[in-house]
Amino acid sequence: MKRKGQGIRFQLTAGIVIMTIAGIGLIGLMSIKIVERSALQWKISQAEDTVGFVRASMRLSSEGGQPWGARLSGVLKNEARIEDFRLTAPDGRQLAASGTMPTDAGKLIYGAVGIEAYMYGGGLLTGIGESMRVSALVPDAGRLEFILSLAEVNEDMASVRNFLALYALIDSVIIIAFGVYFLSRSIIEPLKKLEEAAKKIAGGKLYDRADVAVHNEVGSLAASFNSMAGRLEDEIKSLERVNLELTTAQDELLRNSTLAAVGRLAAGIAHEIGNPLGALRGYIDILSREGLDPAEEKDMVARAGREADRIDSIVRDFLEVARPAKRAVVPVDVNALLNETLTGLCVRSDFSGVSTVLDLGLKVPAVMADEGKLRQVFSNLFINAAQAMEAVEEKTITISTLAEARPAPLKAGRRKGDAPAAKETFERDFVFVSFRDTGVGIHADDSARIFDPFFTTKEVGKGTGLGLFVSQSIIKAYGGEITFRNVEGGSEFIVMLPAGKEAV
Repeated sequence: MKRKGQGIRFQLTAGIVIMTIAGIGLIGLMSIKIVERSALQWKISQAEDTVGFVRASMRLSSEGGQPWGARLSGVLKNEARIEDFRLTAPDGRQLAASGTMPTDAGKLIYGAVGIEAYMYGGGLLTGIGESMRVSALVPDAGRLEFILSLAEVNEDMASVRNFLALYALIDSVIIIAFGVYFLSRSIIEPLKKLEEAAKKIAGGKLYDRADVAVHNEVGSLAASFNSMAGRLEDEIKSLERVNLELTTAQDELLRNSTLAAVGRLAAGIAHEIGNPLGALRGYIDILSREGLDPAEEKDMVARAGREADRIDSIVRDFLEVARPAKRAVVPVDVNALLNETLTGLCVRSDFSGVSTVLDLGLKVPAVMADEGKLRQVFSNLFINAAQAMEAVEEKTITISTLAEARPAPLKAGRRKGDAPAAKETFERDFVFVSFRDTGVGIHADDSARIFDPFFTTKEVGKGTGLGLFVSQSIIKAYGGEITFRNVEGGSEFIVMLPAGKEAV
């Protein structure tokens, strides 16, 4: 399942919150560090004053003969309120001490001529340390070290941090609230209106538009979108008009082509029937005359009967074209039907001198068809092959069959108005029957018309031009097809029919 991403409102709001907190937090941290630095500087100044006071007191003590230790202890404890200190001579001897001095050197935070300050604890995020050690040179005495407490400074800094935190919180809330408000008004809401308009247009409401009144990039985008939607609506209306015109033109073309086809059929029928009908009228005129002997009358009657049979054959062929062939009714063994058909045709005069070669597959499945109609197709192809070899010396018809799997279209029902579905295919077995002769072949200009009704290359009186057309109609009715090609030394017709108990 595809995970739904966060909306643009959430993303932009989160960005505003993060940037506001980061900015206010950085400003607050810098402010705290500046205040801490000022507090330390004030404490260092206090230490310098204490050292100066001690130095002055030590000079007075030496002039008055008072001991250094007693004088130093009084000054630091009483005047500076320092409990922890130590005075060492230049040679390292401890001259005076009080309280406990740390063994750790601490972090150097200040250095000047004759005085240094070291801090214990503290850091970038933890603030000022707990105490500060001051080390200073005392003339004629040695080095003085004492500890200054930073507790008072830390208390003040805690108050400062609380104030800055409250200020940062209030400031952040105000900035975020105004930021989200202006963001929603200028970007989020216009984008939502644009999205709703796009969904409506995608749903077919081409007249809908995005009602966005902001004057920024989103407003320009909405204006461009509305302009695009308007052009799209105009284009679709134009396409609908063109489609209607095309449909009308197509219907008109279909009517014209139907009329043309009917006209060609009528012309073909009139032409085919005209010749025997003219001959029949001539025979009737002759019979109407007096003075004919019985033998001549009998010959004229026989001739008239043959012409009438020819007219009947033409009409029957035309009716066969007009009636749709029945669908498959029984499974037909193609190999057996070919043998039976060939056996019945061998006695015809057309097959005089014609040799046949049967190359029938061993495992050719049955096809579902009407056996009589399929026999009619095979007979027509046999006769056409034999008649195509009348002008050649070597007359051979090769008949071969095989079964082979081929892709076949998968037919799916579709309601009117639905979009055309993508073509799907599946593999199924087909039976192929090849009729190959050694005749003169068919001219390239005629090969595209051999399946047209009333088209024939035979002499007048030898064919109606409906045989291949009828055969193709029968094979197509069972989901197959007939193809033709010129081959070296003759021509070849291939009949393809679906195998199995179902016709396509």
